[in-house]
Amino acid sequence: MIRLYCGSGSREIEFMQGPRTRESWAAWRTSACRLMRARKAVEAAQTLEDVPFDLYVGTNSFGDDFLVLCLDADVERYVAMGEQAETATYKLVYASIASTLNETSTEGHVRFIACGLKKTATPTPVASPSLSITSDTVERALADCEHLLRDRGATSGVDRVHTAFHGYLKVVCNRAGIGAGDDASITTLFKLLRQIHPAFAKAGPRQSDVDKVARAMAMAIDALNPLRNDATLAHPSEAVLETAEAMLVINAVRTLLHYMNEKLV
Repeated sequence: MIRLYCGSGSREIEFMQGPRTRESWAAWRTSACRLMRARKAVEAAQTLEDVPFDLYVGTNSFGDDFLVLCLDADVERYVAMGEQAETATYKLVYASIASTLNETSTEGHVRFIACGLKKTATPTPVASPSLSITSDTVERALADCEHLLRDRGATSGVDRVHTAFHGYLKVVCNRAGIGAGDDASITTLFKLLRQIHPAFAKAGPRQSDVDKVARAMAMAIDALNPLRNDATLAHPSEAVLETAEAMLVINAVRTLLHYMNEKLV
């Protein structure tokens, strides 16, 4: 949880119950905004009007009772508000909001203004592989993807996992002496490996069925380039992948990396 404003005393927050009724909070907020505008604290008033904060009763291990103004935000807004709160301007904005709310309060003392991360059910990611054949570029891209998944969400990680897979295929082709141009696409490299690399030459049980799965995965590979170029933050795009679809792409690539890593050992 990000503390946008902290009053005096312990920084510990324990929510005692769900948010106060919106009707009583709305009236208090309106009164505080009116007073801030009268005092020319326009940005503070606008922030309190625009951000859909809820009001909670809080306590701590010392038994203090206080109120907490808190926004339950998605990951993008959570990060943005955390960065915003570090600026001198918004430190003053949130201090002004807290001061004015306490001046106009008939319900209690606002000790904190905070932003929490919304708990949403998201797809569980396939674990990032530990590759036996790799390069600095591949490892950096995989690490970046893991970082972005944790801090920014799946949509931001698609570009990095695309880079990691492309780099991995290039390294494997080079190690195996498979000639491919520097500008060879993911689709071309994947096809060359399956056709030429000796690790894929040996037929196993139900090979025809395994080949069907591989061909289906090849079709998924073919979709990576347009997805990365037109539906992620790698390039300016008006419409980007939703979390579930972005995670599907990341999981598909990681699954292929696990498979190829095992196959090429």
